[in-house]
Amino acid sequence: MMLSWNLILYPSIHKSVRAAAMIILAALFGLVSITAFALPEDIHKSPMWQYNIERYLGKDADVVHTDKVGIKVPDFAEDSAQVPLTITLDRFEGDIRSIVSWVDLNPVPHLFSYQPHQQAPLTLALNFRVQQATTVRAAVQDENDVWHIASAHVDAAGGGCTAPSVTASNPHWSDQLGNSQGRYFSRPASNRLKLSIMHPMDSGMVENVPIFHINEIQIHAVNADKTMDKESLLGEMSLSESASENPLFVFDFASDQSNEYSLRLRDTQGNVFKRRLGDT
Repeated sequence: MMLSWNLILYPSIHKSVRAAAMIILAALFGLVSITAFALPEDIHKSPMWQYNIERYLGKDADVVHTDKVGIKVPDFAEDSAQVPLTITLDRFEGDIRSIVSWVDLNPVPHLFSYQPHQQAPLTLALNFRVQQATTVRAAVQDENDVWHIASAHVDAAGGGCTAPSVTASNPHWSDQLGNSQGRYFSRPASNRLKLSIMHPMDSGMVENVPIFHINEIQIHAVNADKTMDKESLLGEMSLSESASENPLFVFDFASDQSNEYSLRLRDTQGNVFKRRLGDT
């Protein structure tokens, strides 16, 4: 874009025009940021507050604290390798574009990202690891690109991220890889999907043990003719190293015409695990 320096050098030009020109020039040279939002103060005073927001939500993310997103963790983690997390969204107002959760002081803070398609979950729960006492976050992006963040603190003895896998200590663990147990609960206002699956979920932080964990989940509402397509895809989740071994997942979806669901899980080595839940 060409900008005439006459707008700045000659005072005869209208002041408002010259002021607008100065703002454009300053923005072009990075002297001011037109889209930057002030980051609210962290009530938990975490040293990773700003860093993790910029890393997972973006440097120019519009962030607000919220009580419309529920986040529940124990006050103290009795087992640092298996800490339950429950996120509830039934009180959230507006459309949900994305959900991101992270654990501030873990070596790899990111826990999961969830992308709704046909329907956002009302509840999302899983177990995660903690390396030390830390704050846990759940960020929900609305239709206006505002991130609503809920936070909770969990105290812990620590070491959960670097503890050896209990599953992999069994010499025959690979024979049970992908074995799963699932339940479907039909309730008046929602349907609950509950799935546990055998997997070491190796974080790569134990010596001589490479990263090996489930990193993708797709959830479909099965069509009446038992098929699945793009229109039946409810959502997708991406998982990181902070998820616990032999993970347990819980999803609540608003009740509709669906009474059967399909979960497809994929790990970092390309193994695919499928499970159908419902009134079949």
